[in-house]
Amino acid sequence: MSRGARRNNNNNHNNSNNRRPQQRRPAPIDVWSNPGALPEIEPIAVAPEVGAVLRSLGDPPMVNGSVAAKYFTDVVERAAAIAAALALSADVSADSAGD
Repeated sequence: MSRGARRNNNNNHNNSNNRRPQQRRPAPIDVWSNPGALPEIEPIAVAPEVGAVLRSLGDPPMVNGSVAAKYFTDVVERAAAIAAALALSADVSADSAGD
C-alpha cells in the first residue's frame, strides 16, 4: 500500500465534532452617519530640543555609530521643522495662538 493511500484513510475531516464554530459577522456600520462634533483644537507646541530623546539613547551599535547618530538627529530635526511649519501655516501653532 502506498503512503498516499494511508493518508487518505483518515476520515476525521468528515466528523461533525471537528468542525470549526460558526463565526458571527459584525453588524454593518453606517459610514454615512453623523459622526458628531469635533473636539476643540489644541495649539501645537514645538519642542525646544527635538533630538534630545534620540541622543539620550547613545550612538547606534554599528560601525561609525556616531556619524549615523548625527544623520538620525538631522532627520528628526528636519521632520520637526516641517511639522512646525505646517502647524504655523494652519494657524494651530502655540507660538501663533497669542497673535
